[in-house]
Amino acid sequence: MLKDGSAVGIFSGHGRIKKTTYKEQAYRLIKEAIIYQKLKPGTIYSQEAICQELGISRTPVREALLELQNEGYIHIRRGRGIEVISLDEKAIHSILEMRIYLEIASAELAAKRASKEDLDYIAECLENSQQNLDSQDIILCYRLDHQFHRAVAKAAYNEILYNAIDDVLNHYLRFEVLTVYQSKNDANLIWKEHNELYYAIKEHDSQKAHYAAKKHLQDAYKRTLGNYWFE
Repeated sequence: MLKDGSAVGIFSGHGRIKKTTYKEQAYRLIKEAIIYQKLKPGTIYSQEAICQELGISRTPVREALLELQNEGYIHIRRGRGIEVISLDEKAIHSILEMRIYLEIASAELAAKRASKEDLDYIAECLENSQQNLDSQDIILCYRLDHQFHRAVAKAAYNEILYNAIDDVLNHYLRFEVLTVYQSKNDANLIWKEHNELYYAIKEHDSQKAHYAAKKHLQDAYKRTLGNYWFE
């Protein structure tokens, strides 16, 4: 025990608490507004209006917008503002296709590698979703839905795969019809499909997990995005 009250070395290996910068906060808030379709594709928004809405200066907002432009979310129109990039049919189909392949892989690996702690967390995500199936907060429902998918990806223990799934899930919401959780029937179907995937992973049955993930996503696409999904 350190008698002098020194904290030196106590947090070694755990990193330190980081203060979120204005740029990081602006990036997160603007990106979420794009993902959840509050900022509409094809519409020009002034940087000044965004700064006023966020209540911060131009520099951190400009830095956040440059990063979002590099990631393909927006175009910065000189002298006009920013424009959210629209996704065409080809891009949408590519995202749908990539999501299926990535999540099938993560489901298989999770079935092989998931620890008790991973299974407990996936079960917790399922419980949270079930408790909010009747919620009027549609964005909350989608957050919980994708929290489940990220929990499965985390249990695969492949950082590159996880990051790819995280990115695809974000792009997916840019065109997803955000009405699924307004239908109680669809919401219940999603929860049942998630539950089937969870039990396949819990049983460490990678083949069963493969088909549960594939069926869930194909059925989800057909329910809401049939115009874009073709094999």
